[in-house]
Amino acid sequence: MGKNKKIPYSLIILLVVSATTLNFQSNKLLENEANEWLNKMADAVIEPGTTVETITTDIEQTIISPMGDITISGTSTINFVTGDQNAVLETPQGTVEVSIEDGAGVQKIGGREIPMNGAQLQQVKTEMERDYVHVALNKDSLDAEFLGMETINDTEYAKVKINFTVPATYYLDTETALPDMITFNQFNQQTGSEVEVQVKNSDWQTVSGVTYAFSIETFAAGEKAGSGTIKSLTVNE
Repeated sequence: MGKNKKIPYSLIILLVVSATTLNFQSNKLLENEANEWLNKMADAVIEPGTTVETITTDIEQTIISPMGDITISGTSTINFVTGDQNAVLETPQGTVEVSIEDGAGVQKIGGREIPMNGAQLQQVKTEMERDYVHVALNKDSLDAEFLGMETINDTEYAKVKINFTVPATYYLDTETALPDMITFNQFNQQTGSEVEVQVKNSDWQTVSGVTYAFSIETFAAGEKAGSGTIKSLTVNE
């Protein structure tokens, strides 16, 4: 009978070290690729040399619900430096004012002031966090992963995942570097489970050095959930 040959311990160590090194190098390359695409996106969204503090939008949006379509319109201002937000919205229930300052928020409805709870404030923070303007302004401090390329309807996209509190994946058009689509998971109270949400951006227009999507469509679990149209946009006003 033949004797089993033992692999030298030193060779085992060498193989483990080599595999670890290759894995580290691969991860580093993917990280570098993600950062390169984030830099391209940042320059596409905010022209180099442009200072952005606040963005105010006049928007009309439609929310698709089991009770029928709901139309909401109004203005919203986001301060990307402080995180403060203010909005005045016309809803089926009347005018709603939302104000968030220094981490606290209040809604004014029909003369009543209703403090926003922690879950509501966290949702607003999460939505601002994944805003592509916020990403462009904070690209150097983000934990990003390159997920490869994907072609959708004859357009090639670079996929970059950013590990926020709720991770989001950005589909960057390889020709424009603009985020034509953003995907993330969100808890659906009706089904009691998480669903994938797709936010599709189009009609890109440049105002005061900021390139912004003037048309937005939202899909949840593949079904259209809403849409929005930007009527006007101002920067730092």
